[in-house]
Amino acid sequence: MTKKICELAKIYDAAGDVSKKWFVYFSYRDPRSGQMKRFREFKGIQKQSIIAKRYEAAEKLKNEINDKLRIGWNPFIEQNAIYEDDLTYHFAARVFGKLRAGNKSFNYYSSEFLKSVSGLDHNTVVTYKSKLRIFNQYLTKLGIEANDISSISNEIITGFFHFIINERKLSGNSSGKYKILLNSVFDLAVERKSIASNPVHHVPINTRVNDFTPRPIHEKDISIWREALMKIPQLWLAVQFEYYCYLRPGQEIRLMKIGWIDFGNGQILIPKNFAKTKTDKIITIPVQFLEILEKEFQLHNFPRNYYVFGKNGMPGETHLGKNNLKNRFVNVRKSLNMPDQYKLYSFKHTGNVRARSAGVPITERQAQNGHTSQRTTEIYTKNIAPVQNTFIRNHFPTL
Repeated sequence: MTKKICELAKIYDAAGDVSKKWFVYFSYRDPRSGQMKRFREFKGIQKQSIIAKRYEAAEKLKNEINDKLRIGWNPFIEQNAIYEDDLTYHFAARVFGKLRAGNKSFNYYSSEFLKSVSGLDHNTVVTYKSKLRIFNQYLTKLGIEANDISSISNEIITGFFHFIINERKLSGNSSGKYKILLNSVFDLAVERKSIASNPVHHVPINTRVNDFTPRPIHEKDISIWREALMKIPQLWLAVQFEYYCYLRPGQEIRLMKIGWIDFGNGQILIPKNFAKTKTDKIITIPVQFLEILEKEFQLHNFPRNYYVFGKNGMPGETHLGKNNLKNRFVNVRKSLNMPDQYKLYSFKHTGNVRARSAGVPITERQAQNGHTSQRTTEIYTKNIAPVQNTFIRNHFPTL
């Protein structure tokens, strides 16, 4: 059963006797003990000796207190905290101001949590912010986003998980990540004694599996893709970096500079700040692709500090936006009426599968992928395309 957070303010009028003290009283649940505590407020009431004026002052004070309670004011916090809301979009911060006075709401503790994990990978922090923002949007939908964090009960938490499981159709893996993240935020609130216990428990079990893994391009589809992509030279170049060099489209391709490419030795050096493994990665450029880079795209003629994938379809001083290549790829996919399982990343998988089929040794594929072990390469390739049984395919008896 949902626990009552507070009881709205009422007036004590001493049966209309102005010679006695009048006051406004209300109750609020102490987040530390879980017990309701009564508060009394006398502000501006006693100085009124005329009964009508005293009622007017008491009514005004009652309404002020109730208005604050309805938007989440917590009388146990001695003074309002001023904090910068890390989850507010930049445009909203410009419109309403970066600083906001308020109780120690979920947003407040989300911001505090994000400060504590600032040393993590940038993309991980961005993912955390996105998930925390979605939970806060759920609280907004309930009208309690400004309430103190102590008002968020297990019933609210389980309601949110029913929402992301049943309405947003998230996988068990995704909802599990939400549980870990929310648990961490509420643990911080417990540690700082704003709440007595963590409400993130006994959440609904989610066994759904959503497979959005990019798949290698089918052999019969490759020529169709090639013909369409060659009409968009910059996108076609990005796809070839994936296929031949196993580069990732996010940072390794989009943020690549001309200076990373050693045309003399036919290599690409991915600095550790841009590589997934956080170590410098040296990639070999197959001879046919090196020839394309020099003769078709003439990348060696551009300044070394230029980004390979600059604006206006050419190398330049400014790199492409985060979703530029992906969005252009999706547009081509739609125009070709190809399945959603084909993603920009699919060409990296396609290069891996074709290299294995062509007999490229696993040691060479391991180095080109930047994997730390052959076992990782085996698991990776098996996951994207299991080994085919050529004997069964070629020698199975006819029915």
